[in-house]
Amino acid sequence: MKRLSLIASALAVLGLTACEKTLVDDIEDVGNGQVKNSVLQVRTRSGGSSGDAATVAYPVTVYVFQGDECRAVQTIGDEGQALNIPLTEGTYSVYAIGGASDDNYVLPDASDALTSSAIALREGHERSDLMAASATAALVDGGTNTVTLGMTRKTMLIQDVTIKKIPTAATAVSVTIAPLWQALNVSGTYSTTNGSSTIALTKQEDGRTWKNAASVYLLPPCSQPASVSVNITIGGTTKTYTYSCSDQLEAGYIINIDGTYTEAVGVNLTGTITGATWLGERTISFEFDENGSSVVDDGNGGDNGNNDTPDDTEDFPSVGSIYQGCYVLVSTIADDGQSAELTLLSPNETTIGKAYNDASFIGHPEVLEALIDEKLAEADVDGISDWRLPTYDVLNSIYASLDAINEAFESDVSASGKYLYDASGTVLFRILSQTTADGFDNFGATARIRPVTTVSITKD
Repeated sequence: MKRLSLIASALAVLGLTACEKTLVDDIEDVGNGQVKNSVLQVRTRSGGSSGDAATVAYPVTVYVFQGDECRAVQTIGDEGQALNIPLTEGTYSVYAIGGASDDNYVLPDASDALTSSAIALREGHERSDLMAASATAALVDGGTNTVTLGMTRKTMLIQDVTIKKIPTAATAVSVTIAPLWQALNVSGTYSTTNGSSTIALTKQEDGRTWKNAASVYLLPPCSQPASVSVNITIGGTTKTYTYSCSDQLEAGYIINIDGTYTEAVGVNLTGTITGATWLGERTISFEFDENGSSVVDDGNGGDNGNNDTPDDTEDFPSVGSIYQGCYVLVSTIADDGQSAELTLLSPNETTIGKAYNDASFIGHPEVLEALIDEKLAEADVDGISDWRLPTYDVLNSIYASLDAINEAFESDVSASGKYLYDASGTVLFRILSQTTADGFDNFGATARIRPVTTVSITKD
């Protein structure tokens, strides 16, 4: 399974030290005999040694909710600060958004904040490295509770973009990535779909190489596959060459794009997208020409332990067929006709077994990750491995083929069933038939898991 918990940083550990700055609200009588004499303590600290990628993005804005009502909003400006928030006894939900300053973002205040409120980027400003965390804290009368929050990176970083051998007559070159989420919510989920970001490139001294001037933070794609488009303007006319990524672009990755323009065969662009540093490496190679784009090498080895040769050396399994006991959702044949990439649906289904608000999950995303890994392992089919949660779009494909899948498996994939899916690192669920509905994070213990995997197969 792809790692669902991104890089975590430790938040809110031991007691206050003498050198820390502490922010404390005055204790007050809130009426009805209730007094804010319980304390919620929140503190931030980077999770690694100097130079480590696991750091906290400041400022960190902390939202404290009791039910649907926001009870407090406080900001931690740097690692040396701590928060002591006086509250009445009760159970609270704590949400933290890191890296969003009031100068660059519209931040809801305590009077109007909802968990679904968007942390919206101000017009004309560039997005920063955003992080999010949440936890539940129970306060007793007169007591203190120190919460521990694991920050999750919610952005990807477009670091280096280079397009080479561009004709000298070109007056502008840019790269567009879409469709993207446009906002991060207080709860740490994403909202507002179908955004895009265009990165303008600058001509270099050789006159034929174009590069970006600075790195750019972006929210991840709102649906997969994402597309990368190269826009070249010559003589007042702009031509766009679009590649549909065969692998997911996800939050937590550093992305490098390197393309080459070749005049010998129309327009060919060969490039790579490499995710590194934060979550390891991912390489995707692709070609652009006047007729479209095609994958050269996905750079991930392509096998995942799943490289097999089909029995029929003339034809590859088609969509709707059964391959090694699994239903073929997608079948993509390479241009040379010698290999194919299949997206397979497991014949096995299980349930998560615990609700999203189970105490073991709160503040410990690795526990949810481990449980999902365990459930995915239950879907193993002989010769097939590397099972993962489907994406939202893959669930749409499953629903579109529901009758055929149930007939093939003699199973009960249910249109009204609640299925977990991977929303760029966040585990959400949806009723299968609600193909246009937003996802929800409050899945119950009976939420279903129907895994998928991707295999590469070649002819003899």
